[in-house]
Amino acid sequence: MTSRFTPEQARALRRRREHERQTVVFGVLIAALAVAGLAGVAAFTGNFSLPGSSDFLSKEPPGTPVTWDQPCVAKDKKPAGRAKIKITVLNGTERAALATTVAEELADRGFGIDGTGNDSRTPRQTLVTSGPSGVVQAYTVLARFPGARLVLDDRPGKSVDVTIGAEFTLVTPEEQVLLDPKQPLTSVAGCVEASQITPQAAPPRFDDAKKKAAEKAAKDAEEEKAASKDEASSAATDDATKDK
Repeated sequence: MTSRFTPEQARALRRRREHERQTVVFGVLIAALAVAGLAGVAAFTGNFSLPGSSDFLSKEPPGTPVTWDQPCVAKDKKPAGRAKIKITVLNGTERAALATTVAEELADRGFGIDGTGNDSRTPRQTLVTSGPSGVVQAYTVLARFPGARLVLDDRPGKSVDVTIGAEFTLVTPEEQVLLDPKQPLTSVAGCVEASQITPQAAPPRFDDAKKKAAEKAAKDAEEEKAASKDEASSAATDDATKDK
């Protein structure tokens, strides 16, 4: 079969077809780059989010971060004996039976366990809570929970609550606990003197104990006032006797 084109014409046709294919390829590449560039600018300015990018880049860790002031421990105070510390373990996560598991672990180590339950708060960090009289006990417990935070509330006595937070992984193995019973405790960084902190409200289970403590404090104050009045009266009588 004879070609309709001369060799020169055939070469010219091939060159034209190659040029057309190249034009199409370059056009597609330029269009793709333009779309990618526009999408990048839009994503950067917040006008467009790539599939899955929002969850991956901006998803917050579970739980609520706690930023309340942490109390300092008094100078030269040493760790409390484990058997003398009474702990209530509370679950602040959605993991079932976690409070019971942690309470059993602490009991095996010699701590006293007052009970377990759930906390309505859902903290990100594990919380170790005590009243002003229980700061030494709280520091002793804190050493078993890496990343935990101290919380001061207005409970009477020296009991401690441990609220398991979302970041909890395990109780520090006892051989890795950095406490020496013969050495003073070290305050956490950035702590505030307990007397300078406004305590959080203690759980309702302390209401009766708080009422009794307040009544006792009022009674003690009245007795102290009466004693001071008696001393002043006695001193005045002695002075009058001497003047005679």
